[in-house]
Amino acid sequence: MGDTTIIETRYTGVCGSDVAKLSHPWQGRLPEPWHPGHEIVGVDTESGEWVAVDPLVPCRSCHYCDRGFVHLCPELRRIGWDLPGGLAGAVRVPRDNTLPLPHLHDPAHGVLADPMAVALHGVRCGLQMPLGRLGVIGGGVIGVCTAICAAEAGWDVHVLVREPSRSHQLSYVLDPNINLHSAELPPCDIVVDAASGDSDAPVRQALKAVRDGGTVLVQNAYAPRALLSVPLRDVFRRSITLRGSFSYCRTDGHDDFRDAIAALAKGGDWAALLTRDRFPLSDLPQGLAALKSGSRHRPFKVLLTSDI
Repeated sequence: MGDTTIIETRYTGVCGSDVAKLSHPWQGRLPEPWHPGHEIVGVDTESGEWVAVDPLVPCRSCHYCDRGFVHLCPELRRIGWDLPGGLAGAVRVPRDNTLPLPHLHDPAHGVLADPMAVALHGVRCGLQMPLGRLGVIGGGVIGVCTAICAAEAGWDVHVLVREPSRSHQLSYVLDPNINLHSAELPPCDIVVDAASGDSDAPVRQALKAVRDGGTVLVQNAYAPRALLSVPLRDVFRRSITLRGSFSYCRTDGHDDFRDAIAALAKGGDWAALLTRDRFPLSDLPQGLAALKSGSRHRPFKVLLTSDI
């Protein structure tokens, strides 16, 4: 990994992709051994600084890396996947993957750098058409971050949030120009599938809501065996662009992860809401149970905290 440093973990976010792998039998490949946790905030043991950890470790020399598309690097390794992650008291990471955190109201908000970078990447690289009405399917962390980034970029944003308690909470912390819907979206020029699922129901709903000639951007990390069941002729006939948006990049003068940290530094009550639910690392099972519960207090995200 080249020059490395040890990070004493203070907060590790449990990503939705982690929940799927930790909570029930996973039908895809897992590294052996697997040490999860890619949303890491901690203290660099050498500098003493609070840092966030960019989990992408590319080769830096291939066709894709040369163009900044590090997320497409065929030799890409990821902290919390191929490399040890943050569900531990400390983790060794490449020094170049640590980014100092600016003054945040709460340093725990730094665990949102990864999902915010995913959202920024989708808005920057995936939405290549004039500004108009943008729909977001999914009231989770990726959906919320996408709505915030799109609204900041000037889109007329509409978010489908089926869970009433979640919609109620978001209504207090999001910009009032972000419109929340509980049943279906109005016709949209772009629809971002930022939900999660074992079936293709969210992307089918996105295809239903998008206007002819529009774009469906899929940020949803579907389960490995989920298949698209729509008639492809309908997609073709309607001239719909169906586009995937995976992870984030460092192209066109931008570094999505670094820019995500800058966005978090602007603050917002939404960041406090998304990082509200915290459990000691030893209580990971209880945190997973809370995420799977159907209660009105189900967390948006679970943060695991160190005992330090």
